[in-house]
Amino acid sequence: MMSSPTARSEEWWTRLLESVELQTGPRRILAVSTLVNTTGSGLFITAGALYFTRVVGLSVMEVGGGLTVAGFVALAAGIPVGRMADRWGPRRLWALFLVLEACAMAGFLFVSSFPSFVAMACVSQFAAAASQTARMPVFRRIGGANATRLRAVIRSLVNIGTSFGALAAGIVIAVDTRFAYTTLILANAITFACNVLLVLLLPRLEPLRSRSDKTTGMALRDPAFLAVTALNGVLALQGPVLTFAIPLWIVQHTEAPRSIVAILIVINTVMIALLQLSATKGINGVMSAGNAARSASFGLLVAFALFGWASAFAATIATSLLIIGVIVLTLAELRYAAAEFELSFGLVPAHLQGEYSGVFGLGQGLAASAGPYLLAVLVLGVGTNGWIALGVLMVAAGLLVPPAVAWAERTRSHEPEVGSEANA
Repeated sequence: MMSSPTARSEEWWTRLLESVELQTGPRRILAVSTLVNTTGSGLFITAGALYFTRVVGLSVMEVGGGLTVAGFVALAAGIPVGRMADRWGPRRLWALFLVLEACAMAGFLFVSSFPSFVAMACVSQFAAAASQTARMPVFRRIGGANATRLRAVIRSLVNIGTSFGALAAGIVIAVDTRFAYTTLILANAITFACNVLLVLLLPRLEPLRSRSDKTTGMALRDPAFLAVTALNGVLALQGPVLTFAIPLWIVQHTEAPRSIVAILIVINTVMIALLQLSATKGINGVMSAGNAARSASFGLLVAFALFGWASAFAATIATSLLIIGVIVLTLAELRYAAAEFELSFGLVPAHLQGEYSGVFGLGQGLAASAGPYLLAVLVLGVGTNGWIALGVLMVAAGLLVPPAVAWAERTRSHEPEVGSEANA
């Protein structure tokens, strides 16, 4: 007798919780915090731009330009915040920047001009980047030996929460009133405030680095780690492909129906939610993570080639190529993300996790900030050959990851790892 969809979903949820012992304790708090935070983010990502254009009255170019400026400003947060987390303890610093995120989001309700929008967007993006950096040592300390698997589970929950938020945002878009959009912004601010309370429920994490330790810039003086960071930043360019390049590519260069965009995003979201934990299997150290990043790069090349070829066929075949391409893209993305999780912990001294995370995030931040422009020039401007060139760039970076990881493994200090504080 076949089980019902509800029973299967409950079984999947139970396995997800048991995979890293999320049923009780700090890991469960991290899971709940993730769902709350990403539900709010899903609201804002889906309908935030409409708030600024339809309520505030900004143009699309102003919104895009302001967010780009804010994205580059946010890059300044990583390294100094990481050092602060190492010296002062990551939990309370994470809570502090969540407070700033809540205030910045609420501040958007008072934006009335382009300059005020840019200023508030810079504060919001800076706080978001700082929050991301501060929480990385929390994940490592609470996850312990299972930190990579914990981040994989959290990424699954990110997609679930974002989907919930996107569905709720769809209602706001359908209502399409000032009150509805204002309520959406306020609701996101409230999710940040709720997260502050959740983070403060986590155990107190004393800094592993002495406050009297005046040495700084260790990560920036680690050439092997910088090489891994740069290569990871190149591979991270796949991030904006689905959310930025694909919708425009479908509309401007293919015969596929526009409605396929939503279907492709659903496929990607559901696959990540269901498969991210499984994608960590076989990754039990930094060398296997480097090999996983290499294999992911070949998957990206195949996916990008399929996207490019979709422009040469009629609607039915184009749609099929796009669907297959997104499935391949997502499988590669899953493997890349699992490798990234392991590298972001495995190559980093425990007492310098914050500082190294700040540096590691620079590559990802540059990809997020400059990626849309690069994709617009290389893919939307050149066409199918641009997709192929982008795929070749991914493979070139992927092939260099294993030797870069081996270099970093040879030169890093092998200190004793900190134990899990999940039950503190």
